[in-house]
Amino acid sequence: MNAQVKNITQGPSFSQNLHDGRLWTSQDRHPRVIIAIRLVVAAWLLALGSVLCAYGYWGGALIYLAAVAHIVLAYRLLKSSRAA
Repeated sequence: MNAQVKNITQGPSFSQNLHDGRLWTSQDRHPRVIIAIRLVVAAWLLALGSVLCAYGYWGGALIYLAAVAHIVLAYRLLKSSRAA
């Protein structure tokens, strides 16, 4: 009746993962792929925001914020993957 106690080490906190630009575990295994995907998505968002702004939909400028967020997270992931 003795239950075995397993040592479960706790991983980094969500805020630490967010600071490193790592939101998913696949980013640990394939950081270059995730960086490339983030940069492609950022380019698409920049193009979409530009088209929307060109046609007078100034709310399209808010899409630039999402593009900048993708670029920043890609840069942080690049820095953290080089440091590891």
